[in-house]
Amino acid sequence: MSEHFLLSTNAHTLSLKSIMPMSDDEAHAKFEAIRFAENGGAAFYRSCECTKVYTYRAHKIWKCAACLRQFSVTSGTKFASRKLPIRDYLAAIAIFVNAVKGISALQRGRDLDVRYKMAFVLARKIAKPSARIGTASS
Repeated sequence: MSEHFLLSTNAHTLSLKSIMPMSDDEAHAKFEAIRFAENGGAAFYRSCECTKVYTYRAHKIWKCAACLRQFSVTSGTKFASRKLPIRDYLAAIAIFVNAVKGISALQRGRDLDVRYKMAFVLARKIAKPSARIGTASS
C-alpha cells in the first residue's frame, strides 16, 4: 500500500521553518527556482519562450534578448503587483499547501502579521485557479 502524498518526502520541500529565516535574496532565489523549474531554475521569458535573458545588476529583473521586454520573477503571475516581501508570499503558499483541511484568513493574517483583508485577498489569490489554466469555459 502506498503512502499518502502529504506523508512523503516530496511534500516537505516548502516548509515554514525553512522559509521564515530566509533573507530577501534567498527567498527571491527560491521563488525563482520554483517559478522556472522546467528550465532548471534559470529565468526565461514565457511569452516568446526565449531562454537567453540579460540580468540587471541594480534590480532583480531580467530582459529578454529576443523581444527586449523586461520581466521579474512574479511577472505574469497573481503576485505581479505585490506589496509584501517575496518571503511572505512564499510563507503564505507554504501555509496553504501544508494545511490539509484549510486555514482561515484570520489565522493566516496572524501567522503572516498582516491585516485580515490582506490575508483574505492573499488566500483568494492562492486558492483560486487561474483563468488560463483549467477547463474551457462554457
